Amino acid sequence: MSLASLKLSRFDHVVISFLLGILLLTGFVIWRGDQLGLEVVAFSPTAEQASTQAIVQIIFNEPLDPATEPALSLEPPVTGTISFERETLTFWPAQPLSTDMTYRVSLTAGVVSERGRRLLQPVTWEFRTRQSRILYLGLDASEQNQIYVSEIPAGGQGTLPTQLTEAPFVVDFSVAPDGSAIVYTILRDDGGSDLWIMAADGSNQRKLLACVEAACSNTSWSPDGRRIIYEWRNIPTPGAPPGAPRLWWLDADTGETVPVFQDSQLLGLGARLSADGRWLSFVSPIDQGIQVYNLEDGSALLISNQMGSPAVWNPQDNALLMSNISLSEEQWAVYLEKVDVESEERTPLSQQGDVDDSSPAWSPDGEWIAFGRKQPRTPMGRQLWLMRADGSDAHALTNDADVHYGPFAWSPDGRYILLQRYDLAEPYARAAIGLLEVGTGIMREVAAPGTQPAWLP
Repeated sequence: MSLASLKLSRFDHVVISFLLGILLLTGFVIWRGDQLGLEVVAFSPTAEQASTQAIVQIIFNEPLDPATEPALSLEPPVTGTISFERETLTFWPAQPLSTDMTYRVSLTAGVVSERGRRLLQPVTWEFRTRQSRILYLGLDASEQNQIYVSEIPAGGQGTLPTQLTEAPFVVDFSVAPDGSAIVYTILRDDGGSDLWIMAADGSNQRKLLACVEAACSNTSWSPDGRRIIYEWRNIPTPGAPPGAPRLWWLDADTGETVPVFQDSQLLGLGARLSADGRWLSFVSPIDQGIQVYNLEDGSALLISNQMGSPAVWNPQDNALLMSNISLSEEQWAVYLEKVDVESEERTPLSQQGDVDDSSPAWSPDGEWIAFGRKQPRTPMGRQLWLMRADGSDAHALTNDADVHYGPFAWSPDGRYILLQRYDLAEPYARAAIGLLEVGTGIMREVAAPGTQPAWLP
């Protein structure tokens, strides 16, 4: 029987027409999708008051091809690295952005998705960075520790601080790498403490982790801002002193928490992560040193150290700064040394002889080190010193034997050093917050009393 001899009913014609329509519509959708190409769903930052620590992100409507080579740039020029995870492309600046600066972001066409669709039009937008601000712990009307934020004092004139928290008592805090959030520790009546989190402006305050029968504190953020390391100290009996510290991970969004190590009984404190997120360092009380772990391959390095203070990572490479003790029959000295965790090379940085150096802080570009120095076995206060990354050109920035300075924190642009100061000659003195302009040596007071100074970029 030939096709010509087939007699189709009216219903058959309707079905065939419908199927043909579906095929045509499908073909049109496929053709139109190819014409539209890859689309941008969102990008950031877009604010007029963006953080100087901000990263640049672009989110597409499809996962990107792992082999794609996006061409993204900032104007004024900023060096950095590009990475992407599924639909998200991220630009990581090598150094903090400049304050009060308008940046123009440009992404050229040609980015390819896993399905082969291309970005057909370039993407451009602008954002402006804000001036960095100062965070610290100050006392409220009830003499309870709260978190305050202050602008940088200008022309010797202080500014009225803003109280961000109204908690029973804030123990400590740490700022997210991009300056968007603050995690902080609140003391409970039973002697334990919980971890809370809020936006940088003090909004959206919420309990992130309830530490039942325990005290949680001393938080440190991962470079990508996704996770937090904290110290967990067990309190089996209400009112009893907290036990030995153990390290735990905490998801900054969900509050989910797990031990850092499979052996949850391994002791550790003062955890710090390298700038690239590959290395974890912490003080190991049992081993009497600084333990360093490579989070990618699991390799470990034990650096003997008798000080018991946390190490500090160089913001530009995988080098550690730490204080150590040198002992002899007649004298002792506390000196700074640098450790390259890749080569395991240890380099003393302090001058040889009778010194007491501590509280090192890297400048944002990794070229300078601020630290505290005093004469051993004397009642004089520790002074603020500066030296190059190789230990050369060491010189004092303060010279007041009756004042003890430290710890120190560089501003993101490297212009200022934030510090805590304590007047040894004043009876019942309380610590205050000072700000030193590195280029001029001008010291300004930020807050009195005040402790734990930090930058909100």
